[in-house]
Amino acid sequence: MAEFDYIIVGAGSSGCVLANRLSADPATTVLLIEDGGDNQHPFIKMAGGFIKIMGNPAYFRAYPLKARPGMRGGIHTYGRGLGGSSAINGTWYLTGMPGDFDGWAASGLPGWGWDEIARCYKNFESYREPGAHAGRGRDGELQITAATYQSPVFDALAQGFATQGMPWLDDITTPNAHGAGRSQYTVDRKGVRESTYKAFVKPVQGRPNLTIATHTAASRVVIENGRATGVMTEANGEQRLHTARREVILSAGVYGSPQLLQLSGVGPGAALQSLGVPVLQDLPAVGQNLADHQKFGVSFDLPGHPGTNREFFGWRLYRNALQYFLTGTGHLARVGMPITGLIASEGTDPAWPDFQIAAAPFAMRTVNEMAARPGSPLTPNPGLTFSGYHLRPRSRGSVTLTSPDFREAPVIDPAIWADPYDKAKAIELFKLFRAIATSDPLKPFIGAERMPGPSVQDDDAIAAQLAKMVEGGLHGTGTCAMGTDPLTSVTDARTRVHGIGHLRVVDCSIMPTPVSGNTNGPAIAVAQRAAELILEDAKS
Repeated sequence: MAEFDYIIVGAGSSGCVLANRLSADPATTVLLIEDGGDNQHPFIKMAGGFIKIMGNPAYFRAYPLKARPGMRGGIHTYGRGLGGSSAINGTWYLTGMPGDFDGWAASGLPGWGWDEIARCYKNFESYREPGAHAGRGRDGELQITAATYQSPVFDALAQGFATQGMPWLDDITTPNAHGAGRSQYTVDRKGVRESTYKAFVKPVQGRPNLTIATHTAASRVVIENGRATGVMTEANGEQRLHTARREVILSAGVYGSPQLLQLSGVGPGAALQSLGVPVLQDLPAVGQNLADHQKFGVSFDLPGHPGTNREFFGWRLYRNALQYFLTGTGHLARVGMPITGLIASEGTDPAWPDFQIAAAPFAMRTVNEMAARPGSPLTPNPGLTFSGYHLRPRSRGSVTLTSPDFREAPVIDPAIWADPYDKAKAIELFKLFRAIATSDPLKPFIGAERMPGPSVQDDDAIAAQLAKMVEGGLHGTGTCAMGTDPLTSVTDARTRVHGIGHLRVVDCSIMPTPVSGNTNGPAIAVAQRAAELILEDAKS
């Protein structure tokens, strides 16, 4: 088929949910386009194995970062293939806080408050761990499980978090609560990664009204007389037009969706004209308002415990691999840090945490160490690492089209520390790491700070070191933000692109402000809510 009711561009965390919900009506035809493959590699299914394929272009899209004086440069990589970033991420699951979504509703976006979003979470979640708060879903498609790691150092970490105002939470996603609890993962109860493809599309891909086109790149949206009528694609060197009877929906991600809009003539008019792209709708906010959680980690020696690094070397690695394949349990069934803390920073609302912290008896080699001696990224000696995010940054960056050729990646300006408030919060977060590490419960285990080191004490010296360490958290939002003003936003409260009929964006790019936590869970919730709006509009 070349004609469908709905065409969804991007089979990531949002696109897979849309494909499931919109194809539930057998009378409705849906095309899901994805430029990557099926992502069925064993190291994707095994959450702890994703590091083995890290950076592989078959599974990752690479976006160059604009160099900013004194800050880290490099590239950002997002997921490619069925499931998108949910197929290659760290599986860390959080829901955001009520204040995030209630803020959207208060800004003029009805239907996006916490009550609606909480209902969406309950619809798709399958979380059955002891201590779950009353709002959790048990019977949805997406299985979520908690960390299983246990050791004396884990207990000491929980006590150390408590000394800094983070009491124990049986469910770390409890709304309006600050505290520490076991990290939660998009890993099913058999130890297999729960990508959105696995949870939402694979069970229904036999529907005759759902077509999935992999290894198919979208080059532009076709817009005629102010209405989206289809999508031009390229597969195996062949260009093809797919037409949409109802709507085209972009779910290509915080970088991909604004790029595709600009390629289609929707975006900042003068910039598009300079590249020879005909301007069909001058929307200056396309690609602007990029927000990302700033992230960094600090590691310490761990002389009082063997840690978990040794589990990934020698005979232990083979034992753990065998345990995983036989039972779906062990160190390779989960990835990431087993304890998560949420707390409000100085001067912010205690019921709306803006610091996310995690820790594990695990350590990686530094960038300089890897450059000097390539090899395993793991340190040979036991270590304890703290990692965290500042969740409500004020800095805003951009996604800028560089060529009318869809194969050319846009340039990303993450604008980290463009607002000095974010720099101050990074220093505050760093000091919180140190306070936990030096707390009494951890004294039997903790050793020397590895980087930047105990000699770095005053704020200027800390900031100079953090500038080398801080990076975007790959939690980007805002580049096709919802709003009421076409001069400052891209989509309306029903995810429709301003000024273009039958065209929507549904992914993290429509979030007008960042959410309080990792973005995979909120991306799914946004798609669930958007699907409801799309189906409502279809009826009317």
